[in-house]
Amino acid sequence: MKRNYSNSERKEILADYIQKGLGQKSFDQVGKCVSAVSYFLTHASDISRRGYREFRRANASYLTLNPWATDAICGFLNFRGVGYSKKQNRKEETLEEKPSIISDKNKETLEGYLFWLQGEKDYSASTLRTYYEGIKRFYEYCEEFSQDNCRRFVATLEQQGFKPQTVRLRITALERLGEYLKKPIKLKRPVYHRTLHTENVPTAAEYKKLCDYLKEEKPDVYFLVRVMGSTGCRVSELVQFTYEMIQQGSCSIKGKGSKYRQFFFTKELQEIAKGKTGHIAINKYGNVMNPRGIDFAIKAAADKCGIDKKKAHCHAFRHFFAKMFLKKTKDVVQLADLLGHGSVDTTRIYLQKSFAEQKREVNRVVDW
Repeated sequence: MKRNYSNSERKEILADYIQKGLGQKSFDQVGKCVSAVSYFLTHASDISRRGYREFRRANASYLTLNPWATDAICGFLNFRGVGYSKKQNRKEETLEEKPSIISDKNKETLEGYLFWLQGEKDYSASTLRTYYEGIKRFYEYCEEFSQDNCRRFVATLEQQGFKPQTVRLRITALERLGEYLKKPIKLKRPVYHRTLHTENVPTAAEYKKLCDYLKEEKPDVYFLVRVMGSTGCRVSELVQFTYEMIQQGSCSIKGKGSKYRQFFFTKELQEIAKGKTGHIAINKYGNVMNPRGIDFAIKAAADKCGIDKKKAHCHAFRHFFAKMFLKKTKDVVQLADLLGHGSVDTTRIYLQKSFAEQKREVNRVVDW
């Protein structure tokens, strides 16, 4: 039966949770949990399964923009004996907190759209946030969803100088909204050619120099760099790897676009992983590291080594792997498979040469 808790009762419930339900969480985790649970207690109609479902639907943008809130709220409900265990996470600064021209009807549509995406599509938190921002801007631009309004909105983005990649993402968000509203639309996407800034890819000498330094000073970070440099994994895939996977020599991981791809680990990596357990990317608090933390550690090491920081980030080692693999094998098709590319055309960008390489090549062959 639904029960309406008074404000004083909810304050007591929050105080009880803070006292008994937070366990051994870090200071940062405690702050996030208290913030999310407080928000839930303020906005939920009832502290129950039904209340939580209603809260999720009415506050889908909050859960989309805060990729930790759902875990915190489900943990609280589990503490209360409601029966929820941890699920996933989303966020909001809600639309009410930021004055806008979006009507109440369209705010409700936006919340329902995000709720639908969370339930029907297997999108990452960052993709959901991108779609949220795109549709929010659309409803700030116009009131009614239609093919013509969508075309005008896209034309406005192009006139304002948005990059083709951004415009394409906005179009995808609009097409998904049309699917949700059962008003399908089809928009023409701007064409763009993918390019790789090969000047920002470490050379073999720079890679070795960085690894030599990390091996002595930061062995945990050294291992992460070696894994990225020898598999071409994305950072979202890197944080899923465990020592057990590496000890086995290969594994299959769900990555970008919800696609599974196979990874192979060298004998050297298997030897380093021997006898260890758990995730390979762990911070000092025992939690899985986030991409920024890994990038920060790599940039700090690069600075010590005198290597350009533009070449010291997680994705640079994916590019490094691709360039080195092509140099050794000349096999674009196999590389496309190893990198998880849907098309060989995407992989061809790694055939590009850097400015210095082009200069040397021209000086070598042009003798007329």
